[in-house]
Amino acid sequence: MIVGTWTLTKNQVMSGKDNSILFSEAITDCPDKRTYLFSENNYTINSFKDNFTGSCIIDDTENGEFNYDENQKQITFKSTRTNNPYTLKVNSVTNDELQLINPLYYYDVDNDGINDKFVMVLNK
Repeated sequence: MIVGTWTLTKNQVMSGKDNSILFSEAITDCPDKRTYLFSENNYTINSFKDNFTGSCIIDDTENGEFNYDENQKQITFKSTRTNNPYTLKVNSVTNDELQLINPLYYYDVDNDGINDKFVMVLNK
């Protein structure tokens, strides 16, 4: 289900209490765009930049190996740049939508005493 090309389409802040959407923003600006290509055990992440002539071009590429743990609902990335693995929790995954949780987001947007989640929504 993870294998394929995924495009970052929006960022959301979701309630840590009940997963309701507190904030949602579509990705429209070139520097915010990303693609994730997952093959059998390898991945490529492309980030983009505006070349100031109206084109959105690849600015940076990260390659490496990944492992999707369906039971733990997480993807572990091991970049060829650093060999230091990092993990992103999967909020949900379907055939055409993948939601990844940013692990560095520790805010309580709705002030209910529970930290909320910053979720990157990707579509195939």
